[in-house]
Amino acid sequence: MPILREVLQQTHRSLESLDIPDARLEAEVVVMNVLRMPRHEIFVQQEREITPQQEKDISGIVDRRRQREPLAYIFGYKEFYGINIAVTPDVLIPRPETEAMVEHALFMALMGMETPQLVIADVGTGAGAIAINLAIHLPAAHIYALDNSEAALKVAAYNVQSHNVADRITLCYGDLLEALNQLTDSAEPPVMLDLIVANLPYIPSQRIPTLQPEVQREPKAALDGGEDGMEVISRLFSQAGKHLKETGMILLELDPDQVPAARELADKYFPEAETSVEQDLSHLDRFFIVNRGPAEE
Repeated sequence: MPILREVLQQTHRSLESLDIPDARLEAEVVVMNVLRMPRHEIFVQQEREITPQQEKDISGIVDRRRQREPLAYIFGYKEFYGINIAVTPDVLIPRPETEAMVEHALFMALMGMETPQLVIADVGTGAGAIAINLAIHLPAAHIYALDNSEAALKVAAYNVQSHNVADRITLCYGDLLEALNQLTDSAEPPVMLDLIVANLPYIPSQRIPTLQPEVQREPKAALDGGEDGMEVISRLFSQAGKHLKETGMILLELDPDQVPAARELADKYFPEAETSVEQDLSHLDRFFIVNRGPAEE
């Protein structure tokens, strides 16, 4: 039987021949998952024998990667902010850079707001990665996880149950913040929010065909932001005034080139608000913040 070192090297070569980005790291992840062992162990146990079934499983994953199926869909999960999030082709795969969005949301919630019992909306929740992490780290908050895909909400519901935060997350189906309307009678006041967090489609339509083949296997509706990439974000701004508290804040992920357009939208819908931009791990302007106003003393 082959040994781990040989299989790891062969997997690396196979993925590299397919022009898979980070082929070496991905080879390690594939072997780790098939052998169900932590990363450091694959280096400690280099001489470990690989069974025929394990070798077959690794080969099967490489074959699926040859079709450029994303690794997260093959494994059925993606690690995000320290927890595993179940994913299917019905949802966008959570990105490492979006972990910084969780960091900013937590900072804003813990440092910039007056009440510990925050009401938060995660708009375009997908698999629920952002909402679940906020619920875990803000146990007194209530989060509304909104999406216009029923299939995505089924995945989010599974993840919410898996991480035991169903008592703090309400899943809602509908168009952006309009999904909140189902929670109240027309005669009742709308749900009011302290914080709106939104990782919405922001890629211009004409750029979709140029994306990596793996990305093109993800739901187009979760990527395509229209002609200028701002169509969905613009609709969010148009709806936000009805639901955002006078002291509320909005946190958006967007393309660095879209910051001026986001500022125009903020000036149009929240002229009294302050805006700011935070950078991602690559030092690019990635997170746009609207601060409607400080709490009254």
